[in-house]
Amino acid sequence: MKIVINPAYAVLNKFITEIPVFFEQEGELVYIARNQLKHFSVEGYDVIVKRYKKPHLINRIAYSYLRPSKAKRAYEYAFKLLELGVDSPAPIAYIEEYSCGLLTYGYFISIYEKDYSLIRELMAGTQEDASLLKALSLYIAKIHSKGVLHLDMSPGNILYKKEGSDFHFTLIDINRMQFLSSVSKDKRFKSFKRLSEDEGVLTAVAGFYAAAAGLNKAESIEKINLYSSKFFSARKRSKPKNSEES
Repeated sequence: MKIVINPAYAVLNKFITEIPVFFEQEGELVYIARNQLKHFSVEGYDVIVKRYKKPHLINRIAYSYLRPSKAKRAYEYAFKLLELGVDSPAPIAYIEEYSCGLLTYGYFISIYEKDYSLIRELMAGTQEDASLLKALSLYIAKIHSKGVLHLDMSPGNILYKKEGSDFHFTLIDINRMQFLSSVSKDKRFKSFKRLSEDEGVLTAVAGFYAAAAGLNKAESIEKINLYSSKFFSARKRSKPKNSEES
């Protein structure tokens, strides 16, 4: 087993090292699908532990010998984001469990941002808030300008909270990221494909985004909606996949 702990959270060392032992039986379940998220309160901290699903054999080999595990990427990418001034829950630790030399489970531990909300209803068009839509669009333009590309920019992976008249955002589920010297126009447009299936919402976002990023509004609206339409059409045609994403 490999455990890497952020020195800033050394007080949690005992808790972290025992996570693989008690994870199944303890903690408050926050989310379960391919992966599991549980909330723990320990030593005055609210903590989220994400356990990644056990990879299939090929990925077990790959994550053991050829490329970083999802848990390691999430931990290291969190530091990169924070260094760039892009908010993400503070990384506490990551754990890799092995059996017969191959990765079985990975865990990523971070601070639980319980004061933040999801943008799911906003992206579905059931929550109308033009100021939040504009703020979200400006935020995405800002992180793109920093060379940050979230490869799974879906409604569940951007959280927000409002303080006064200002909105603050934070990125989660960050094991699939790219950090580039600059983000091409096409990559910018493609990154929106998972964000919303609602054409009206996406058109508004694209318009605000184009203004913030200095791009042509008509082209941005057309391309962003096109990539989104293709993505959701393909997803509807396909059956759910159990394979791990890289």
